Amino acid sequence: MGIHFSLGAQIYGCTDPQANNYDPDASINDGTCLYSNTTSGPNLSLPLPNGVSETSGLFFFDGKYWTHNDDTDAMFFAIDSISAEVVDTVFWDGLINVDWEECQINESYLVVGDIGNNLGNRTDLKFFLIPLFDFYSNNLSVVDTILFSYADQTNFSPSLNNHDFDAEAFVVTMDSIFIFSKCWSSETTKRYSLPLQAGIQTATLRETYNTNGLITGAAFFNQNQSIALTGYTAFLQPFVWLLSDFDNGLFFNGNKRRIELGMPFHQVEAIAHAHDFVFYLTNERYTGALTVEQKWHQWNAAAFFENPNGIEDAQSEFLEYPFPMPTEGPFQIKMYGPHCYWHYEIYDAQGNLKKKGFYLGCLMDFDISHYQDGMYYVHIVKRETRLVYPVMKQSKN
Repeated sequence: MGIHFSLGAQIYGCTDPQANNYDPDASINDGTCLYSNTTSGPNLSLPLPNGVSETSGLFFFDGKYWTHNDDTDAMFFAIDSISAEVVDTVFWDGLINVDWEECQINESYLVVGDIGNNLGNRTDLKFFLIPLFDFYSNNLSVVDTILFSYADQTNFSPSLNNHDFDAEAFVVTMDSIFIFSKCWSSETTKRYSLPLQAGIQTATLRETYNTNGLITGAAFFNQNQSIALTGYTAFLQPFVWLLSDFDNGLFFNGNKRRIELGMPFHQVEAIAHAHDFVFYLTNERYTGALTVEQKWHQWNAAAFFENPNGIEDAQSEFLEYPFPMPTEGPFQIKMYGPHCYWHYEIYDAQGNLKKKGFYLGCLMDFDISHYQDGMYYVHIVKRETRLVYPVMKQSKN
């Protein structure tokens, strides 16, 4: 009697059921998944106090979420995740904040990234390594420091926002720092690595990816098996890139899904993982054609991981984003589902309640023509569900 062995061939392809090119026969993800354009706004947006108008980094430590400004002083502000109020502060003597853009924590250190480089000419880029037991100390005049340079940078001539050697985002492990650059010229991100060891180091270029925007914040999630990158386009349209199912020491060889946040003119600077697929983000104050105040946002990415339909199996109702946008006043929100009865609340950018009511029907018509131009937030509420949609009111000249 003969004995035969059959070895099944490994099939490479897209393994994410949510992708347009999902291959149910694929057993190995080859990083080719393609997704439809997707917009998903925050579940909650609240104004932040004026003291953090240039909020730049965000991290969780000792039961609190902490943020800091990017070029003022060495002060940290603890933010209440429900009210967005400052509930504690820590100030360090002895450390200079040239351009602190991100802070991350591992089991031993708070790693502070003095890595902002708008002109592209800094030769003093550094990371401060703060032992966690020293976080509440006032005097940190002597700390371990990593001085570093980029392996591929040879030109240090100043060129404001016209180069590829700025950075505002990084993540840390027990022994390494991974930087995601903010590439003004190419609107890509370059991922560098360097050892988490005090001294003079060189950041080695590992991979480059076309993000079509400026990366400003990063966070591990899913037990450090996935990464969220936030940033915004040249026209201040914020987004999040979700990186998952990567391997072999690379971050961009797995699934790469971009989610638009639907918050025009919000300069989102920081992201921190809360739990499961929930994140907190902050945007700094922006003044230009209009003023957008600094805010605190809660954002849930569960829909992009938990099932192929992109919504909870039990959720049979969902809403389209407001249309048209921006609006001179009138706009609509359309809901799908068998039970179209929702309460609504409209808030201005400062968190003031402007109007509330309810709708019975699947097409909700609103008119804010009599409101001043600016950003407003429509809260759609049903039982324990609260959805928040940004609305830009902009009159014709």
